[in-house]
Amino acid sequence: MDVVVSVISLLLVLVLIARGVPGRNLLVALAVALAVVVLVVGIERAGLWPDSFHTR
Repeated sequence: MDVVVSVISLLLVLVLIARGVPGRNLLVALAVALAVVVLVVGIERAGLWPDSFHTR
């Protein structure tokens, strides 16, 4: 269930970003947003995320 929630959240963030970015900048904005999300998820899964940021 955590994976489903993560995927839906990622898609919603990408849609919100895409709505505010015009034309060709859209692909760059989506790539940067996706890279940031993947980076944060990777850091968190590797156990390097600060304990104070955990919500569970």
